[in-house]
This record gives sequence, C-alpha cells and structure tokens, in this order.
Amino acid sequence: MIEALGPEIAVMAGGSVLGMVSKFISDGQKAKAEAQRQQIELQKHQLAMARGQQEIKAADQKAATDSANAAAARVGVDKWSPWARRVFVLAMLYFGWLLLTAAGSGFDIVVPVEVQKGFNFLGLIDTTKTVTEFVRLENAVSVRLDQNFTARSGKFLPR
Repeated sequence: MIEALGPEIAVMAGGSVLGMVSKFISDGQKAKAEAQRQQIELQKHQLAMARGQQEIKAADQKAATDSANAAAARVGVDKWSPWARRVFVLAMLYFGWLLLTAAGSGFDIVVPVEVQKGFNFLGLIDTTKTVTEFVRLENAVSVRLDQNFTARSGKFLPR
C-alpha cells in the first residue's frame, strides 16, 4: 500500500513546492510594484516641491522688482545721477588698475630694519649692538592709510 502511495505523495509534494515557489515569485512581483509606486509618488512629490519653490522664487523676484520700481518712482532720477555713478565706477576701476600695475612700474620702497650685530658668549663677552639698516624692496606697492582716515572709516574697530 505504501508503494502505491509513492507517486501520489510525490505529486502532492511537487504541487506544494511549486505552489510555494509561485507564491514567492508573486510576492516578489508585488514588492517590486509597490516600490515602483512609492518611487513614482516620491518623484511627484519632489516635482511639486520644485514647482512650489519656483513659484516662491518668482514671487520674491516680483516683490523685489516692485519694491525697486516704487523706490525709483519715490526718489526720482535727476540728470546727474547716472553721471555720478559712472564717474565713481571709473575712478574705482582706475584705482584698481593702478594697484595691479604699480608692482611692475619700477617703484622701490625703502624700509628701515633693526639688526643685531656681534655676539654674546654667556653674558661674559657681549659685543652685540643694534644697527638700523635700510632694505630696498624692488617693484613693491605700499598702501598706507593715515590715522584720521582709519578713525573715520573704522569707528567700530578696536583701537
């Protein structure tokens, strides 16, 4: 009798195993579909956020433009304002160019440097003396602000 049941048990066990394998495959497909659905929802959410940020940026730009237009209408523009701005910009460009090209103009700066000469042997033999030598810095640029300018321009700087 057991011998007669052998093929039936094999068919039943094979059907169970095949059912289990197909269930695992269908669960995997469902998990992939759910992951894709969540990815699509995330992309939709990110797109909506980007659109919202673009709308906020556009609103900010419109507000800034409206504010600038209102300020221009309030103050008005006289005929000398553009010329004053042009002269100021050209002066700043000239001073920048002057600082950049002055290094190659051949100007030398002489700087006093204190140097100790001689030697000291355990404090018994002391032949040291301080001498001021002048060192020439070739092709150098020195920008020095006097105290009045510094005091006026940097009133919050520590003294």
